[in-house]
Amino acid sequence: RHTQLLPRRVSGRPSRQLVVRAVSTVGNYDYITEVRFTEDGSVHVRNEFAGYPETDHAAPFGEVPTTGRRAEHGRAGPWLDWGNRIRGDLVAQLHSHFVAWKVDLDILGQRNEFHALRVGVAEGSAPGVLAKKAQTDVRMDAEDPDKLLIAQAVSPGLWRVVNAEALNPSTGAPRGYAIMIESAPAVQTLPASHPFAVTGSFAKRHLAVARRKDSEPSATHSLDHFPLDAPLLSVDRFLEDRESLVGEDLVCWVSIGKEHVTRSEDVPLVSNFGVAFALHPWNYHEENPSMQLPMMRG
Repeated sequence: RHTQLLPRRVSGRPSRQLVVRAVSTVGNYDYITEVRFTEDGSVHVRNEFAGYPETDHAAPFGEVPTTGRRAEHGRAGPWLDWGNRIRGDLVAQLHSHFVAWKVDLDILGQRNEFHALRVGVAEGSAPGVLAKKAQTDVRMDAEDPDKLLIAQAVSPGLWRVVNAEALNPSTGAPRGYAIMIESAPAVQTLPASHPFAVTGSFAKRHLAVARRKDSEPSATHSLDHFPLDAPLLSVDRFLEDRESLVGEDLVCWVSIGKEHVTRSEDVPLVSNFGVAFALHPWNYHEENPSMQLPMMRG
């Protein structure tokens, strides 16, 4: 939509989306997956977490008070670093949720490249010239397990998969799709040697890019549910051979997660919370394709 300054007329068109939604119940949690396909070619992915938290008791152990009953003497117990009291000595534990997505984009074929664009600041070229915003674009030439691609507010930008041989007719830019983190997801902060960090190596970064291989079908294996020293599948292992990423069939492993800092409002049911990312056409079309659909005026 747009409102013209004169004569203050609004023009636009209704937006329509195809929504695919699935709910998986695992133990005490419901994992809600929602994928929205929009008319401009974008894909919005969101994972929400619902259900109820696991709980434990904090010493001194006692009876769980009924709803509305105050803590003894009107004071909370000793500070806990592993969770928060939700009633009496009943504690909902601090824990993490991490989700991995396999994004296999074939941009007008399988000969693709991966680019990272960052927005920074360029200092003035001469005394008295103010600094300005500036963007840089870097092609990643090879797999690199040591390069952690993490979305950061202090260094905004986006990641793109492009076909350098398929150029936009209007601009000459390579046609592609961008991967953008739409929320502020967490990454795994446990030491690299921790069993959880080993079995879920995808979670140490928001994105990893690798050559597509049939032997690497998913970020984790169903038998890697419990912490293992040598998981069957590992994103870190996918990157260890440092193969070329130029003109290849690529896969992006996108990780979005959340640290669940618990609160008393998490009982009896958690208020749904989640994380999201999106795929946006980036110089793929000559213009916004949704504008080719019927308009509405008011």
